[in-house]
Amino acid sequence: MRLLHTADWHAGRVLRGQDRTPEIRQALGEILNVAKSESVDAVLVAGDLFDSANPSADAENAVYEFFLSLGEAKIPSVVIAGNHDSPRRLDSVAGLLERVNVTVLGEVKSSLKAVTLELPAGKLIVGGLPFLSERRLVKAADMIDSTLDTGLWKQKFREGMAFFMARLEAGFSADAVNVLMLHSTLDGGELSGSEFTFHVGNSYSIDPAAFSSSAQYVAMGHLHKPQQLRDAPPAVYSGSAIQLDFGEAGEQKRVVLLEVEPGRRARLTSVPLSSGKMLKNIKVDMDGLERRLEEYRGFHGWLKVTVKLEHPLPGLKDRVLKILPNALAVEVELSEGAVTRDQTPPDAATLEPIEAFKRFYQESRQKDAPDAILKAFEELHSEVSSPGSLE
Repeated sequence: MRLLHTADWHAGRVLRGQDRTPEIRQALGEILNVAKSESVDAVLVAGDLFDSANPSADAENAVYEFFLSLGEAKIPSVVIAGNHDSPRRLDSVAGLLERVNVTVLGEVKSSLKAVTLELPAGKLIVGGLPFLSERRLVKAADMIDSTLDTGLWKQKFREGMAFFMARLEAGFSADAVNVLMLHSTLDGGELSGSEFTFHVGNSYSIDPAAFSSSAQYVAMGHLHKPQQLRDAPPAVYSGSAIQLDFGEAGEQKRVVLLEVEPGRRARLTSVPLSSGKMLKNIKVDMDGLERRLEEYRGFHGWLKVTVKLEHPLPGLKDRVLKILPNALAVEVELSEGAVTRDQTPPDAATLEPIEAFKRFYQESRQKDAPDAILKAFEELHSEVSSPGSLE
């Protein structure tokens, strides 16, 4: 049996005001061609199809066009929701997508179980677990088994995830190809720097040793850097489909092809992707600024330019953009180490929730959050953080 694993498309992504959806559409076309040319039996999509819970019409068109074309090629697929997706929104189109052989797992329901696909190449069982934050995990666990001490689970995310994985693995069969699919963070996983830090901190991580040997492959989504974190069974992040942010500059994007038989270890092949514009970080100083910038005039991707200065210089951004109109970010690094508005902010893991939310809103919307939005966030955070809020 031949399977293709992909994840983290983030259709609708906007980088510093630049809509990346046309590039993501191109990447999905490339993935479709790989699936057809390699005669895969099924496609696994490990979450974050979209960049937001309310994607643009163009983003939805790109994603659903991919699944329609995949269905026309008679290639079934299994999809789980990621932390950027709206689980309910995906569930709302599950019936329609089922008509083109797409199995969608949006919200975690009390009926959670592994999905079985009867394929010409044999039986495929996919234990798909959509993204669960700590709060959602507690509520979902309580929904399935009300006798569990969910108050304790909130402090023990790993035990909670192990419960759900065991529930899925119970549906595995010795005469089938058994695959586990998650959208989460594994211990030892390396971030690209473009993931939302709230959901990749230590409290949300899983020990790869927790994976049962009954799974022949663990298809991971969430971290954008392609990487393998366990050999038996192979636990693999396919990574994002294009370089989404400047933290991913220089990364070779890919999909993962696996050949696997019941009871046998999966054989993996990385297939590089070439779609999407390349991202590049460059650092220059004022000494020969224009000459140094000219060296990058022939670069056809998106640039982030950091200029080292002794003091702030009005009009600098215009000087850079005159030579490099493809520079999406122009930042300043003061030699004395003073913090400026343009410098990279601290890691969200070190911030208070309201400050991290301000950063997230600014990066995703390219503007500061209105006072009304900040007030609503504070009220919601207070509500879900107070004792008994999950009862």
